[in-house]
Amino acid sequence: MGTELVGFIVITFLIGALNLFVGYAVAVRLGYGPPTLMAPLYGPPSRGADAPPINDDDFEAMLSGMLETATDDMLDQDVEMELQPLEEPYDDEAIALLAADAPEIWDLNEKYVETSILRLNIAMMKSGARSTEIDTELRAARGHLDEQTIMRCWQKLKEDCESYLAEQSEASERFSSRIGELGELGDLAEQIELANMNQASQIETTISNLNHMDFKTDLEAANVRLIEEIANLRNARHQLRDNQEMAFLTIARYENRIDKIEEKLFHDSLTGVRNRIGLEAALHDWWQQHRHTSRSISAVLFDLDHFERCNEEQGSLIGDRVLCHIGQMILSQAGRSDLVGRFAGQRFLLLAVDSGPRAAIKAAETLRQTIEKIVFVSGDVRFGITASGGVTEVSPEDGSYLDVFQRLEACVKAAKKQGRNRLFECKRTELDAVPEQIEAPSFGIEEREIRL
Repeated sequence: MGTELVGFIVITFLIGALNLFVGYAVAVRLGYGPPTLMAPLYGPPSRGADAPPINDDDFEAMLSGMLETATDDMLDQDVEMELQPLEEPYDDEAIALLAADAPEIWDLNEKYVETSILRLNIAMMKSGARSTEIDTELRAARGHLDEQTIMRCWQKLKEDCESYLAEQSEASERFSSRIGELGELGDLAEQIELANMNQASQIETTISNLNHMDFKTDLEAANVRLIEEIANLRNARHQLRDNQEMAFLTIARYENRIDKIEEKLFHDSLTGVRNRIGLEAALHDWWQQHRHTSRSISAVLFDLDHFERCNEEQGSLIGDRVLCHIGQMILSQAGRSDLVGRFAGQRFLLLAVDSGPRAAIKAAETLRQTIEKIVFVSGDVRFGITASGGVTEVSPEDGSYLDVFQRLEACVKAAKKQGRNRLFECKRTELDAVPEQIEAPSFGIEEREIRL
């Protein structure tokens, strides 16, 4: 008797589910269902608005088949109604490549000319990810090269250059069509267009060099030559990226729209800290809140010394990992209220809140000595890096955070000129203040290794 009862309940449940499914399908057919549910019944979205509609006979046949299949599956199989968690394996290198494509999901609504600049940056980021992959493969093949590897990397690099030229050309046309929006900033548009022309010229030169390369006489020489071409592209790309990011911010400042920039543009996908856009957006809020007049704030700017050499000798993938470690190290040493960001390229900015100049100098010097004591390990290669820096106190007299930036730039320039791997300070708020070198004792920081 118990078995009969269970069978009756199961059959009743199946009939009820079947009726519910039929009723819902008919509702969708009559236009009362969600639009997204029409696709499974009418075919994929790619049919388009001009595709012929499905007639009633076809619909009934489709529905009958679906119901028959669903009923058979329910009766013949033990279906567990349990949702399993979605697992998607990934590693650090995959994250770096995925991050380069992430901007494609940005909602660039084309309201402002900045969106055209961002599209140019997106094309560069995608090209940068592809170049890094090729560079890594070439370096890994050193000592046991074969012609197939060289030819494959040559072909991939050439395709990347051609693809980037096409994407950049399209983005440049979008930008040119919106130059009228810049008004009094028309000169800035000319600078952006000139920078993009220089970038395109470098890529065309690389393509020409690739077309005339000899791959069979000396494979090791061909490997070195390809890596050099990638380095040339990387340097041009980084310079253009920084210029266009500054152009984006110049326009946003001029039109007083810093506070309207979307937060998804605030962070540097490589290092995990804020980028220049995110830094300026935060500082804009600070100045609006008069935080620079009500609280003690000190600013520190670091510039990694000879970082181009690191990229050239170790490869851009290793260089990116160094930047990531340095950015995270600075972030870990900052206070909860402090602001940390990638200022540009290999430069990092720290704004220490409720910190006077002496405390800021000690913190900055600790960071500089910590960077100096790091030994980076990549395979059998061990190398180090140093940083030059500047420190200045934010003053209530600063008209904007750009005044602070200008003093920091002067400090870093003086540190580089004096021999690098040192700190300079600007004690006064005058823009013509002369930076002074900071003489600090050794804090006894121990050497440590970081494997990349």
